[in-house]
Amino acid sequence: MLTIQPVQSPRDRQEFVGLARALYPPESPWVRPLDSVVLGYLDPQRNPLYRDGEGRAFVVKRGTQAVGRIGAHVWRRHHRLHAERVGYFGLFECADDPEAALRLFEAAADFAQCHGSEVLRGPFNMTATQEMGVVTKGFDEVPALDMVYTPAWYHGLLEKAGLRSCFRMQTWRNDDITALEPDTLQEARHRQLITLGVRIRPINSWSRRADLEHVRELVNAAFLGNWNFVPITREEWELQTGPLVPILDPALILLAEVQGVPIGVTFAVPDFNHVLRRLRGSLLHPAAVSLLRGASLKAAVVILFAVHKQYQGLGVSRLLNAELVRALGRRGYRSLAITWIGTDNAASRAQAHALNMRPIHDLTMYERLL
Repeated sequence: MLTIQPVQSPRDRQEFVGLARALYPPESPWVRPLDSVVLGYLDPQRNPLYRDGEGRAFVVKRGTQAVGRIGAHVWRRHHRLHAERVGYFGLFECADDPEAALRLFEAAADFAQCHGSEVLRGPFNMTATQEMGVVTKGFDEVPALDMVYTPAWYHGLLEKAGLRSCFRMQTWRNDDITALEPDTLQEARHRQLITLGVRIRPINSWSRRADLEHVRELVNAAFLGNWNFVPITREEWELQTGPLVPILDPALILLAEVQGVPIGVTFAVPDFNHVLRRLRGSLLHPAAVSLLRGASLKAAVVILFAVHKQYQGLGVSRLLNAELVRALGRRGYRSLAITWIGTDNAASRAQAHALNMRPIHDLTMYERLL
C-alpha cells in the first residue's frame, strides 16, 4: 500500500533528509549533501523563497518504509518576470518504483495547480543557480562539488509520469589542467583588452563580503533574460553561498574590472566532495576537521562564470580563464570541472573546449502541462 504525506514536523524533515541514503549504494559516485543545507531549503524561516512564494515537501511510503520524496514550490517572482505560470519540483529522490514516483509527481502537480500554475517543471531545487535536472548519461563519472548526480532510473520515472524533456545541460572536466598553457587561451584581441584598461584580480580576503556582493550583481546583470532565471536577492545569495564560505579559496574567485567597476567573474572553489563523502551529511563528523583546516586538494570546480551583457563577446571570459589557470597552477590544483552548461549555450561551451574539457554528465530538466 502506498501513502503520501506532507512534511510538517521535525521528525518528518529528518526522514525527508535521510531518505536518500538508502537509495545510493556505498560504491555509488553520489555524495550526500550536508543535512543542514537540505533542512535550510525546507525551513520557511531560513529560506527567503517563502517570502514571495509557497512550498511544500512530501514523502511517499510503501507500507511503513519511505521510498521517495519531493519538494514542490511556486515562485511568484518567476510568474511576474517570465509571464508563465510555472510550479517547480525538486529535492526529488525515489526508489525504482514508478507507482511511488507517480504519486510524488501528482502531489507536486496538485500543489502547483492549487497555487495558480499551469506547468510543472523540474528537478529544480530552488533557483537557477542551484541544482537542476537528472543525470541521463555519465553514471560512472564522479561528480564535483555542487554537481547533480542521480541514479540511472530517474529519467525513466519522469517519462513514465508524463513529463517531457525541456532543457538539456552537460557538466565538464579537464583531468590535467596543468598541461594547459594559459597563454594559449588568449589571442591578440584578448590581450588588447588589458591595454584598454581591463584588469583581473582575485577577491579580497579582507573585503570578501563586499566582493561576493559584486558577484551577485554581476550574475543578475549577465543572466537577466535567460530561460528560467530570476534575479537573486541578497538573502537568497547568502543562503546559497553560505555553505561554501568556509571552503573558499580567494585566489580562485576572479573579478574582471574596468576602472574598478566589476564587469565579469569566474567563481571557482576547491572540490571538497571527497571530504563531504566522509562527513555523511554532518559537520559534526570527525572528518569535518579536515574541511575546516583546509584539506590539501588537487581539484577545483567552476560554480559559475558571468560577464556583464554590455561586455559579452569581447573576450573577457578568456582573460578570466587564463588567469584562473595560472592561479590553479600556483595553488597546486591539477584538475578543473564546470558544474553545468546548457547544450544550446555555444559561447560557454566554447569556453569549456578552450579549457580542454570533456563532457562528463548529461543532465535533463522535464516539464508537464497541468
